Amino acid sequence: MKFEYINYGGSLIQGLKKDPSIVYVFSDYPLKNSQRKESKRNIFEPDPLYLTIDEFKSRIFKTDKVILSEAKRFVSLYNFMREEFLELQIKSYFESIEFSDKFFKYYTELNRALCNKNIELEKWQEKYFEIFDRFKAKYQTYLDEKNYIPKDWVEDIKYLDLSEFKKYKKIVFVDIVNFTPLDKHILKELEKFIEITIRIQVEREAFDEENLELKEVYLPREQRIEISMLEVQDELELVGNLLDIMEMKNQMTNIFSPEADTNEYSKIFPNNFMRGSFSTINDTKFFKFLTAQSDLVSVLEPRVDNMIPISKFLECINILEMREYYNISREDIEYIYNRIENDYKYIGDEENETISKIYNDVLEISKIETIDYFIDYFNRLLSLDIFFEKIYTDFYDKLQEYMGYAKTTEIMLQEKELKKCFKNGGDILKFLLQYFNNVEIIKNENSEGKYLIKPIENCKVIPSRESIFINTSSRYLPKAKRDYLYLTEKQKKENGFSYYEKERREERYRFYQALLKNRYNTLIYIKNENNGEAVSPLLSEIMNRYKISKLEKSIYSENILEKLLEFKSAKIVTGVETPLPKLKSDFLNGELNLGAYDFNTLVTCEYQFYLSKLFKLSSFEKKDSLGISMKFLGIYVHDVFEKITDRMWKKILNISDYSISQEEVEELLTRSFYYNRKKIPIYLDNYFLQILIPRFTRNILKFYKEIEKLYIEKKVKRIESEKNSKKEPFLKGDVEVTLNGRVDLVIETTTENHIIDFKTGSKIDNQLDFYTIMLYGDETKSFKSVYNAFEGSLENQDKTKLTKEILKESLINFFKTDIYSLSEKKSGCMYCEYENICRREF
Repeated sequence: MKFEYINYGGSLIQGLKKDPSIVYVFSDYPLKNSQRKESKRNIFEPDPLYLTIDEFKSRIFKTDKVILSEAKRFVSLYNFMREEFLELQIKSYFESIEFSDKFFKYYTELNRALCNKNIELEKWQEKYFEIFDRFKAKYQTYLDEKNYIPKDWVEDIKYLDLSEFKKYKKIVFVDIVNFTPLDKHILKELEKFIEITIRIQVEREAFDEENLELKEVYLPREQRIEISMLEVQDELELVGNLLDIMEMKNQMTNIFSPEADTNEYSKIFPNNFMRGSFSTINDTKFFKFLTAQSDLVSVLEPRVDNMIPISKFLECINILEMREYYNISREDIEYIYNRIENDYKYIGDEENETISKIYNDVLEISKIETIDYFIDYFNRLLSLDIFFEKIYTDFYDKLQEYMGYAKTTEIMLQEKELKKCFKNGGDILKFLLQYFNNVEIIKNENSEGKYLIKPIENCKVIPSRESIFINTSSRYLPKAKRDYLYLTEKQKKENGFSYYEKERREERYRFYQALLKNRYNTLIYIKNENNGEAVSPLLSEIMNRYKISKLEKSIYSENILEKLLEFKSAKIVTGVETPLPKLKSDFLNGELNLGAYDFNTLVTCEYQFYLSKLFKLSSFEKKDSLGISMKFLGIYVHDVFEKITDRMWKKILNISDYSISQEEVEELLTRSFYYNRKKIPIYLDNYFLQILIPRFTRNILKFYKEIEKLYIEKKVKRIESEKNSKKEPFLKGDVEVTLNGRVDLVIETTTENHIIDFKTGSKIDNQLDFYTIMLYGDETKSFKSVYNAFEGSLENQDKTKLTKEILKESLINFFKTDIYSLSEKKSGCMYCEYENICRREF
């Protein structure tokens, strides 16, 4: 076995012979494709065989078994081992994926490690590997019976077949520095009939030729490159300074990142960055639309007649692709907001035609039983203009290809087994979307004037004198490794598995390989203690060894935010300087019907009173509150009190009988619960039925006993719930003001009047005085109480909070002024729904 060492900065492919008797095995596609382009310069010479390491392995491991690739491995394992999964409290295919992934990876790594001995396990590890071994033993019987093998398990020494390569004279492994025990065995077998060369880009002293692995990797002593570093505090600064730097560079400057695949700059700054030549099916309208439908199917609630939580429904129909497909209008969205405002928690078959269409489509999808039907459904969607996107050149072909893969899963399982694996159409759709997930498609994008952020590993093959590296903080370098094996680092090292230290050495090698490729380098990193981002250890090594030029930021986040705030402040000033005039035409027909809450708003902030009461402006967007709203709870209790009073008033007047049975109250509360089924989240059913209803039952019974004590010796001439106001004007003038409201309970005797307000939460101080003035013309003409149905307490109001004179004077003063004034206190403005209209500084 020979070794060739290329200096950092040199070319890994320069000097490779174009000889058909040679096989070149490269570490990755970019390196292989770079050599293929180089070899095409001489079209008259026959090419060698060019392979990536993955392609090479696919040729040397051969089996006549049916290979289960993609999701078929997971489906077959779950379907055959359902009982065992249930023992682990795993109740669905989708819940099983994480376990299955670890299961397959463990035995794949076991094969690569050639680990035939029993690993000495610690006590806490035994249960995990006992489960794996039990699953493996049973699953293997299924595989043998069907002549199946998972794709990753083909890489096994017993399937090794090197005969294809006996016709070649030499094999060169290029840029491969990590060899598993199985890889080393393959090299020994190859050496029996073919010459082997390992060609890597590292100093001779840094590679262990006997064990075929990197030793400690260091930067070369002699600095042959120039390095500049720029420290920023967040992503906003990073992008701003990156664009500023690129304006001063030429188009040959490349940008590299260890997180290029997940970089979102092209979405946030589409005029400055492009995604690259490849996108994924996830980016298409088709995928986004189906994902929204899948999300809705997944939250169908069978315990409430398969309705959908309203917050999730609103979230999904606001997705652009859903709005386009269903032609969702502002009125449709307003319908949902109206339901939210009225405390509805679920959406079902509604009066709104569009909303019902969406809901019924989701129901139909949930009933689909075959992958075949979904394929027909997908093809119907693809025939529509909305899902035809010319920018993706091979989208349709790729989709058909992967639908074919999914179809083979259905054939493998057969219809009966498919139904066992997937409980409804929603599960099948979710499964299909997983098949399409992150499948690469070609995107034709106008790249003029845009920057492409490339993967850092591509730096070694892209010719450039100057490069910029971003995302080089501790959050990205070294990369976080996810451990699937439940083994300690010591156990991994002793048994031939890949281990942390070895992986870190290769990552360091790859970073130095990229950095030292270029003559001039700029590294931009985020340092922010608040977010836990610090200088990467790899950058620290560079700083300690090499001479570094520190760059100064040209753009600061604070400056960007200040400009945005200045822009907003300019609007605020304009709003404040324009007073809102008070006009007679604001009052329809010269009348004003005023409720207790309206009056409270009027004296607090006239501007808010105008917008809410007179202009009747409400915020278009409404947010679904978590749990049960206090407003709904109040309406629920008021409704039951009203029904009970309607049942009792005659016997109270006739025979002073205040009795009502516990069963009657419970029946009314329970019936009201089911009537309001759409307004109560299912997860609060037990709380409502087992805690709230018994509590309200006790407190309602307690209330009528309290009333009985007060009035058993008195002659009640009227007891009325939800009593309406008188219609005579309270204040006459250019605008006639009539007091308005519904009093929860009024009890009138021959000697006194009693107004009672039922509450489940907070109250406004002057409400009962307002109602007394409204009904009897004066605040002194009734006894006033508040009954808290939640606490079961009757509180009498002893002090007057609002007099007839104050009420009248407040209204007269209101009509005297020419403009709607703002609240004197600014403390409440922050939570006012009209803040963005008023634009008051506070």
